Amino acid sequence: MLPSVLPPPHRLVAQFEDGRITREQLQAAMAIHQQRILVEIAEARSNPMLAYLDEKLGKFAARRLERRYGERLIRMVLAALADIRGFPPADLLWNAGHPDIPLHCFFRLRREPVFRLLRITMDLRGVTVVIEHGRASKRDTSRQEIRLWRDRFGKLHPGPGECPGASRN
Repeated sequence: MLPSVLPPPHRLVAQFEDGRITREQLQAAMAIHQQRILVEIAEARSNPMLAYLDEKLGKFAARRLERRYGERLIRMVLAALADIRGFPPADLLWNAGHPDIPLHCFFRLRREPVFRLLRITMDLRGVTVVIEHGRASKRDTSRQEIRLWRDRFGKLHPGPGECPGASRN
């Protein structure tokens, strides 16, 4: 799956509702997202063992994170990460706030583009998250530390000026 220059679907819908894009532009962009999902499904069908292994690894990672931090916090963190403009894994995380989608669907440990949530550190004002994303090769994976701040309602948001400038491993 190639990195996308398109905004994730939730941002496209917001742009349409704000009148910044037309209905035709929204439909064209959503068709591109749909095509990318169909390509990913075809890849999974062409190599079912690799898809099965990646699903099992994702479930293991999700269970481990749930035990450490709780599902609610993980979903809040993933949804906040999806709101960072220009953040490459936002296409994978845009619907992380929906509790009906299994948590393991958001973690990709071997399949490209990989997305790993390594560590969450909480304090009174927010959360610091360490993630890896990008290529499957460890040398080509980007590791980032991102600070998310809580607003007065308890929702997490990227910090002012938070930019996806990744540092290499």
